[in-house]
Amino acid sequence: MSYVVVTQAKIAPDYRDEAMSALEQLKEIWSSNGAYRVLQGILMTGTNVQCSMSFNYFENMADVERAFEAMREAPIVKQTMESGKFTILRRGILKNLFSFGTGGSVQAKYIVITNGTAETPELVAVEKLANVLNANGAISGRYGQFIMGDQANGKTYLFGAAYPSLSAIQSAYDAVAEDDDASGLYKSVSVQRRQIVRLIK
Repeated sequence: MSYVVVTQAKIAPDYRDEAMSALEQLKEIWSSNGAYRVLQGILMTGTNVQCSMSFNYFENMADVERAFEAMREAPIVKQTMESGKFTILRRGILKNLFSFGTGGSVQAKYIVITNGTAETPELVAVEKLANVLNANGAISGRYGQFIMGDQANGKTYLFGAAYPSLSAIQSAYDAVAEDDDASGLYKSVSVQRRQIVRLIK
């Protein structure tokens, strides 16, 4: 079982450069204290455009705890919080239920994250959707259930898929619209929001 810590933060416009430097340092802290992968980006769509997004991947909750302890002691965290210009809006922990794709040699540039609610995980339907996306532009992706945070109500899930371009996103979702099995997921899952994240290095 693996887990993903998802953090969204609001950045003041005049703190953008300092925030980018801080995010780079935070990535090093996460990576040095249990996270086996760290992705960071900026929201391009939705109500919180220009907020930062961080996706930190862990093998177990013990590693999550170790990373949280390291973050609590890190000077850069204190510095950014005290600036008043870098504010964490929300943080949740997901339990990974399904992953697809291998990434290959194609470089991901965007992530599309979709929040949805359902009575059950709908793994069969999600796999059908993922197969269509993967065959039509998506590089890789994950699907998980919120187990901690504001959305940990037992019914909220997050589906994320990486893409090399906006055109690839369009191609993938055009294909979903034409596939009855893939689009059938929307009969059992209520999509709350779908947002594009531009990854930063």
